[in-house]
Amino acid sequence: MEEHFYTEYRTKITSFLHGNGALLAQYQIREVQLAAQDVLLKQGTAPKGVYILTSGLVKVTRTTAAGQVFTLGVFGPGEVEGDVEALMHMPHFCTVQALTACRFYHINSDVFLKMLAREEEFNLLMHRSMASKMLNTSLQSSIQNTNRLYFTLLIVLRELSRLNELQISKPLLTELLGTSQRNLNRLLRQLEEENLIQVKGTLVASIDRQKIEKRIETYDFEI
Repeated sequence: MEEHFYTEYRTKITSFLHGNGALLAQYQIREVQLAAQDVLLKQGTAPKGVYILTSGLVKVTRTTAAGQVFTLGVFGPGEVEGDVEALMHMPHFCTVQALTACRFYHINSDVFLKMLAREEEFNLLMHRSMASKMLNTSLQSSIQNTNRLYFTLLIVLRELSRLNELQISKPLLTELLGTSQRNLNRLLRQLEEENLIQVKGTLVASIDRQKIEKRIETYDFEI
C-alpha cells in the first residue's frame, strides 16, 4: 500500500501553486482563511468556486433525504473542494467544514476551467488528485465497516498529531468518526494495547506517529 494512502498526489497541488506567484497573479487566485468550525461549502447550494486547502483540517459530510448525516472523511493540505461542481455545473454535493483554522487558495469556477484548458501541469495535477480520491474510495470500500472505522481512526490520529496546538479529546474523535463513545473507547483500548497511543481521562495524551504511520502502511494487507 502506498504511504499516506495516496494523499501525496494532492499535496503536490499546493506546492505547485506556492511556487508559482506569477500564475496566482495571472488568474487572480486569492487566499481565503477560515476559523475552526466555519462552513466553507454547504450541500445543495450554488457553486462558490474551487478551494485548495493549504493548511489545516476539514471535515466533509453529506446529509441524506431522510436527514441522516454521514462523515465522508477528514482531510488535510492538498484537498480540493468544489472541483467536481465546477466541472459538472451542479450544486455542492457535500458540506465542508473547517475543523481547525484553515487557509485555502480560491479559484473562480470559470477561471478554474480556463486553467485546466491552458495550464498543462496544473491540469495533470488536478487529474492525479481526482484519481487519488477514487483510489482512496476504492481502498476504503474494500474494508469491512468495523475495520474501516479502525483505519479511519489511525488516519485521523496521524493528521491531528501534526497539529500540536490541537487538543485531541474523545468528544472530538467521536464527532470526526461519526461513531458512538462506546465504539471509540473500544478502538482506543485496542490502540493502547498495540502501544500506539496513551489515553488519560478524556484525552489522547500521546501518539507515537511513527508507529501509527507504520500501522497504516501494513494494515491493508492484514484484512
